[in-house]
Formats: sequence, C-alpha cells, structure tokens
Amino acid sequence: MFRILLKKYYQESIWLWLALALVLFFFPWVRIWTVSQFELTGFAPLIEQFKAFEKFSPVPLEQFLTYHGIIGITYDEPVVLLCVLTWCISRGTDVVSGELNRGTMEMLLAQPVQRWMLLTCHAIITVSGLALLCLLIYLGVYLGIHTNSTPVATNTQWTIPWLGWNLPNPLATKQLTQIPLSQLVQPQEFIAATMNLFSLGFAILGIGVMASSFDQYRWRSIGIVIGVYVLNLLLFILSKSTPGMAMFKPFTFLSAYQPDWMVQLVHNEPAKQWYWSNASAARNWQETLGPMGYISVLMGLGMLAYTVAFWKFTRRDLPAPN
Repeated sequence: MFRILLKKYYQESIWLWLALALVLFFFPWVRIWTVSQFELTGFAPLIEQFKAFEKFSPVPLEQFLTYHGIIGITYDEPVVLLCVLTWCISRGTDVVSGELNRGTMEMLLAQPVQRWMLLTCHAIITVSGLALLCLLIYLGVYLGIHTNSTPVATNTQWTIPWLGWNLPNPLATKQLTQIPLSQLVQPQEFIAATMNLFSLGFAILGIGVMASSFDQYRWRSIGIVIGVYVLNLLLFILSKSTPGMAMFKPFTFLSAYQPDWMVQLVHNEPAKQWYWSNASAARNWQETLGPMGYISVLMGLGMLAYTVAFWKFTRRDLPAPN
C-alpha cells in the first residue's frame, strides 16, 4: 500500500514538477548569460542613484557590481520564488483539504492504510521534488558560470624603462577583454544560498500541509498560506524600513532567508559557509546566526508545522464528502 500511495502522489505531481523544472533549470542560465554581456563597473553611477534603498538590501549595493553578487540575486528573483512557492503551496495544501474537497479522502481511507502513511508518502514525493527543483537551479547557475564569458575593462599602462614600474595611463581608452566567468566566480559559493532556498520552500510546504490538515476546503488552505507569507513579507519590509522597526525582524521567518548575504560571506570567507553562528562578526543580537543557522531555523519551522499536521490529521474527525 505504501508503494501505491507513492505512485499516486507521483502521478499527481509529475506534470507540475516538469513544468517548473524546465523554468528553474533554464532561467538561471539565461539570467547569467544576460549579465555576462555587460561590463559591471559601468553600472556604478546607476547604483549610486539607489543608495537610499540600501537599507532594504542584506548587503551593500556595491556588492551588485561584482559577478558573485549579481549572480546571487538569482535566488531573490520573482520567477524563482514564484516557482518554488507554487510547488510548495499547491502540493502542500492538496494532501488533506484537497482530497476532502474532491470527495476522495473517504475512498483512500477505506483502503488498508493508516492516516500517517498518507502524509508520509506525500512528504516523500513533495520534499524530493522540492530538493530536485533546487538542485536544478544550482545546476543552471553552475552551467551559466562555466559556459559564459564576460567583458572586463583593462587600462593601458605605462612601463618605466629600467625600473620596471607599471603606471596606469589616465589618457588611454579602456579595453574590454573577454574572460570566462569561471575565473571570476566559483559555483561553490552558491551552495549555501541553494540550501537556504530549499529550507524556505520546506517551511512554506510544512505550513501548507498544516493548514490543509485543519481545513476541509483547499481554496481556503491556499488563501491561509498565501496570507501567512504576505504577512511575513510585510513584517520583513517594515523591519528593514527604519531602525525603530527592527523589532519586527524576529517575528518573520523571511528574515532567515538571506541568500545574498550568504553569497557575500562565502565569497569573502569560504570556510564560513558551514558556520552555524556568526556571533564574532555580528553588529547586533539579530545577526548572530551563520548560514547553517538560518537554514536550520527554516527547516525547524517546517518540521514543527509537519509535526502539528501529523498530530491534527491523525486525530480529527473527517467530514462526510459533499
């Protein structure tokens, strides 16, 4: 029966997964290809115009004039977040309230199957699908770095005879030289950011399953999860707006989603990619966690939500089908 349930959830989700996988694999490569067509230092005057918005960014805006910084924004792109949230919300809210809404839960439970098995099989398929989607994003970044070159400006230098000194020539025109991106940025710098994206998806998935286990109508479960995400997004924006609003930061799980900051940290100090704590470099108590610390917070939230979902679903009285 366990195998039958796995097959059922696999068949229900495979076409959605394939559609999202196609987008998430090619989007990072296309984005990196687009970025590689420009010499980033030319955007310095534009970055200066957005200095007022730097407080909303987890890293200094100058970071986006580096290739690892501009590639790291991929994990904050609306397309990437929308695809991951679509998978987590659509699959998470379907497991209980979706079956009840369609009137198929009674037929499932009429088989020799326990309720915990339904959630377990669904979790195996859905979490595996989420992990593969995040892996495809990383593969897209990896291929984008290794298959693209970018123009880098170089100045002609004066060489002083006999002394061998090289001095920049301020009158010379900048020359653009094509350099492989793999010489400027390493794919390993994005492992923590990919894991952070997975942990965010797992947290949303757990909240979706929990909402589904309490409800009878799928549309209401979807609305609850979207409402929770939007509320956390608003609190996160408020916590960034002014120093006085920073008190809201601990109350939103989105403050644990910091892929840009992780990319910058790993680029500067590669060993800190696996740190649980960053207390030595923290400016205040809210920045004491390291990359693995932020990831564990979101994973813990997802596990807590799943625990509540198992507890509720195994004890609730299910309504009769409409």
